[in-house]
Amino acid sequence: MGIAFLSGCATNIAPNNPVQVAKVPSPMTAPAPDHSGSVAKRLNDCIIRSNQSADAMLVDSQIIAVTRNNSHAKALFSSPDKLTDQQAKALTSYLAEANSCRPIALEGLSPEKKAVYEDFFKKIDGVYTDLIAKKITIGVANQERQLLTQDAHMKKLALQSKKN
Repeated sequence: MGIAFLSGCATNIAPNNPVQVAKVPSPMTAPAPDHSGSVAKRLNDCIIRSNQSADAMLVDSQIIAVTRNNSHAKALFSSPDKLTDQQAKALTSYLAEANSCRPIALEGLSPEKKAVYEDFFKKIDGVYTDLIAKKITIGVANQERQLLTQDAHMKKLALQSKKN
């Protein structure tokens, strides 16, 4: 679903649980936020909720490095394994919950920025589909997800620099 991309738009919180961590740029170094404060808070709350389930924790530890400073990230990025049936079920369930945050992520965006998000969602959904269909490994999925996230971030920065 691209939680990392979505969570880049959320507001900063001090989580009690490491799974609650939403990747948040610092106001001092970050480009202008994509969302107003109220939308950013709702988005962050949605992301936190979607990262609370047992399926989310399994996904974060065994499939996709969702949370920042994930202690399993190195292994996940290099994993030659394909999903087990149990992992595929957990990922499917997690994505259903996490994708419920997408409409909030699109609220109030300029048409250009909305297009960047929608393109990212389409591409990341393809990665997850391939992962669940066992066409790619866990490592490849994490690498592709990271590249898509970086690409979307660069596109957002390019849009912002056009405005300036």
